[in-house]
Amino acid sequence: MMAAGRDVAEPGATARPGGPRRRRFGLTWWGQRWIAALEAMGAGYAGRLSRGRTYARKGTVTDLVVAAGTVTASVQGSRARPYRVTLRLRTFSDDTWRAVATALADAVAHAAALLDGRMPEDIDETLAGCGVSLFPRPGELTTRCSCPDVANPCKHIAAVHYLLAETFDVDPFLLPALRGRDRAALLADLRNARAGDAAPAGEQDAGHEAVALDRLEARSLWDAAGDLGTVQVRPARSGDPGAVLRRLGPPPGALGTGDAEFLCEDVVARAADLAWRIATGRSG
Repeated sequence: MMAAGRDVAEPGATARPGGPRRRRFGLTWWGQRWIAALEAMGAGYAGRLSRGRTYARKGTVTDLVVAAGTVTASVQGSRARPYRVTLRLRTFSDDTWRAVATALADAVAHAAALLDGRMPEDIDETLAGCGVSLFPRPGELTTRCSCPDVANPCKHIAAVHYLLAETFDVDPFLLPALRGRDRAALLADLRNARAGDAAPAGEQDAGHEAVALDRLEARSLWDAAGDLGTVQVRPARSGDPGAVLRRLGPPPGALGTGDAEFLCEDVVARAADLAWRIATGRSG
């Protein structure tokens, strides 16, 4: 089943004080993961991506369309006629998508986030349990460009990769669409999986009924269904409390980038240590 294609107009740019406007790619965790997955394909592949980033910033990529298993785009090179770029990524089978939908439906927080139009940050960990990933793995991605350059990726292909990261920033549901399930189909799979599955054994024993996905409401998602005193809490200490901060990047402010990042990481580390001591009842 083909996902609906998406034509991408000229995206926005980020202003730099005292300099020209500069486009940035991968502003979300999923956009960053797309680029990181490409860099992980090998030093040769990663080494040629930077040329594409510069090319993409010039606005050379047009007519970008994402469909199930395929991305196409036109890239203006040195010649009058644009080059045609095609990317192909393996799609998941229907059986795999059913397994993915079941796994996502079992994770209520994932289901609620997806229904709210957000991509859960640890969704790929859930998909890993099904043996798949939303992001390219070695051997899954093939690329072709009509230019005469023998290198693959050429700068035209690399430019499309960066525009894809920017496009995924805007619409994360294009990631599953590229793997064979657009937003409507994915949410329908989630609802079917949620409605068709019985509650886990622990919930059945407690007398709780499964809730259909389309009946979930964000304002009541975390309401307690019983006595909170019976809940056994087993906190786990974070090995790297500053990881999320580094993914977000340094905050805006008067401090220099390095100073701000160091200060915030130090504050987060101390806050995490205090939270751990409070959670475990330790003092000092």
